[in-house]
Amino acid sequence: MREPYPLAIALFRAAEAALASGGDRDAAAGWLCRAAEIAAGLGARPLAEAVTLLARRARISTEGAATAQNIGAAGLTPREFDVLRLIAAGMSNARIASELFISPKTASVHVSNILSKLGASSRSEAAATAHELRLLDTA
Repeated sequence: MREPYPLAIALFRAAEAALASGGDRDAAAGWLCRAAEIAAGLGARPLAEAVTLLARRARISTEGAATAQNIGAAGLTPREFDVLRLIAAGMSNARIASELFISPKTASVHVSNILSKLGASSRSEAAATAHELRLLDTA
């Protein structure tokens, strides 16, 4: 898939049109689930929220679609996921570095990337977002 974001928008719009016109509800449900998966995988929160809102209004369940890819749900790499797990445990960059056998600077870079990908402004907000998105359920 070369351009997943435009695909997710197209799926969302197709589902929106089908539901508005009384079209194929099953197809719309499939499109919404797929759009939710893509949006979650990209960390595209506004799109994911729009998909969720439309699904809720249409009484279509996308449960599991957004959380099926726990690590990739926010576009995190496996190493960033490891760092996020330690952030949620309350560890400092120095402690994270020690735990993962990396330099404190590398830990700092991972933390910055995680904050950006989760749209968080602090470590505690990143941890809260991770719990909210159920990213740590398998940890």
